[in-house]
Amino acid sequence: MDVFDAYENDLEDIEIVEMGIPRQMYTRADHFYGLPELQFFQRFRLTKPTVLHLLTLIEERLEFPTDRNQAVSPINQLLTTLRFFASGVHLSTVADYMGMHISTVSRIIRRVLDAIAKLYHHFIKMPQTLMEQRLIENGFFDIARMEIIQIV
Repeated sequence: MDVFDAYENDLEDIEIVEMGIPRQMYTRADHFYGLPELQFFQRFRLTKPTVLHLLTLIEERLEFPTDRNQAVSPINQLLTTLRFFASGVHLSTVADYMGMHISTVSRIIRRVLDAIAKLYHHFIKMPQTLMEQRLIENGFFDIARMEIIQIV
């Protein structure tokens, strides 16, 4: 028996395992229930009732049909996006804080922003008449002494 024959026989007994990067599993903290109201506000810049109200408006757009692959819940998606905007830091910092991978955080922020942007017609109202436009102009002036100049 040749050395190569013995080697081939040994290889037949070894189960071939696909090589690759091991899957990363993250532990996610429960920031909504785990933080007192003041700390929650300091980290996410919204109160818990406001977050719950916003969540009810966008939850159906954020829900995954299954829990496969540790799907991120709608509340955690919203909190991830709020943390990104409240902190003004890099995605990696938000990912570390929320217990997620950077690419997951990036996809979540895009997804939540799309869901919120679709609510524009509920919250953004353009003035329809000249009188409404003047009231808005006066409101800006009263708040910040800002004059609106119309260019014709």
